[in-house]
Amino acid sequence: MVSSTTFYLDKVQGQFHSSKEVLAEPGFGEILVKTRRTSICQSDVVIYKNGLTRIKEWPAIILHEVCCEVVSVGNGVTNFQEGDLVGIGCDLPCGDKDCIYCGINGTGDWTSCPDTHATGHEFPGFARTHAILPDWFVQLGPIKKFPRDMNPDIICQLEPLACCLEGMTRVNNCIENRVVVLIGAGSQSTYALQVAQAMGARKIILVNRGHQRLERVMTDFGDERTVGILWDENVVKNVFEACKPFNEPHFIMMNVPHEAGYNLSTKLLGYNTVLDAHAGVKGPTGKPQIMHSVDLNNDIHYKLQCYQATHGSTMHGINLAHEMLVSNKLPLLNKMTREDEYFGKDKLLQAIQRADDRDSLKVIVNWD
Repeated sequence: MVSSTTFYLDKVQGQFHSSKEVLAEPGFGEILVKTRRTSICQSDVVIYKNGLTRIKEWPAIILHEVCCEVVSVGNGVTNFQEGDLVGIGCDLPCGDKDCIYCGINGTGDWTSCPDTHATGHEFPGFARTHAILPDWFVQLGPIKKFPRDMNPDIICQLEPLACCLEGMTRVNNCIENRVVVLIGAGSQSTYALQVAQAMGARKIILVNRGHQRLERVMTDFGDERTVGILWDENVVKNVFEACKPFNEPHFIMMNVPHEAGYNLSTKLLGYNTVLDAHAGVKGPTGKPQIMHSVDLNNDIHYKLQCYQATHGSTMHGINLAHEMLVSNKLPLLNKMTREDEYFGKDKLLQAIQRADDRDSLKVIVNWD
C-alpha cells in the first residue's frame, strides 16, 4: 500500500485542495505509478478559467501532460516493471478490448469511438502523487516506456508533441521539402516549428499577432529556414511573399483558438495546400459555428486542397513522439521552459496562472 495525495480543483476559478488516501497494491493487469512531472496544457488554463462541458463533476482532478515512474505492477503485467519511466497520453481508448476503434484488433482511431474519454476530463488527471492505471489502460495505451536516465521534464511533453505530430503526418509528404505556415506562436506552433525542422521542411513561416512572443520563438528556435511575420493588415501579402519561389504554402497549421485564425488560414490556401485546423474554438457553453464556403470543384478538386482537423492523439502520434524524444530529434525542447516556469506540486494555481501569461510556452510542475 502507498499513501497518495490528490489535489482537487474545487470549481471554475477556484482553489486546489489536497486530500490523502491509501492506495492498495495494483490488481491483475494494473500498474501503480508515481507522478514525477506534469506540464501545463492550455486546456488546463481553459478548464480553470472557464470550465469545460466534458467535466461533469466538481471538484475535478485535472492535468494530463505527465511523466510517471512505475512503483509496482500487478500480476499479468509483463511490459512494465518497477522503476520504469513512462510518458502518458491524454486521449484514451474506451476500455472495451473488443471495440472496433479502441480494442486489441481495432483501428486505433480512438477519437472516432463514441465512448472515448480523456485524462483530466472523464478520466481523473494527474494532479495527484500516485495513480493506479487499469488493465485496459496498461494493455491498450497510451503509455510509453522511456530510458530510466532520461529527463522527466522532456518525457512529460510526450502528449502535446503527439498531438502536433498527428496533424503533421495525417497527409503524407506535406512537410519534407515543403513550405510550412504556422499560425500563432504558442506552444503547439513551437512544437510544430521544431518538428518541421526535424522533418526537413524547406521553409517555415511563423505568424503571430504579438511581437514579443514572435521574437522569443524566433530567437530560441528559428534557423535559416524560419521566417517570422507579424499578423497585421498585410499578413496575407507578406506570407505569400515569403513563400517564394512557390506561390503559396504547402501546409498550414492553425494553432489559435479563435475565429480569426480560421479566417486567415483559409485565405492562405492555394494549390496542393493541406490545412490542419489544429486549435478548435470552444468554451463553457459549447462550440460556436464558424461558417466557410468552399468550391468543391475548383478548389478541392482542381486545386487539390485538403481540409483536416486534429484534436488529441492516438497511439500513432504517441509512437512518433516517443521516437522523436528518445532519439533527441528536438534538441531545443528544454528552451520552451524558462527558469520562472518551474513550480512545485504545492503551487498548481500559480503554475496555471503562469501558463496563462502571454510570454509563456511550457510550464512544468515538479512532483519529486
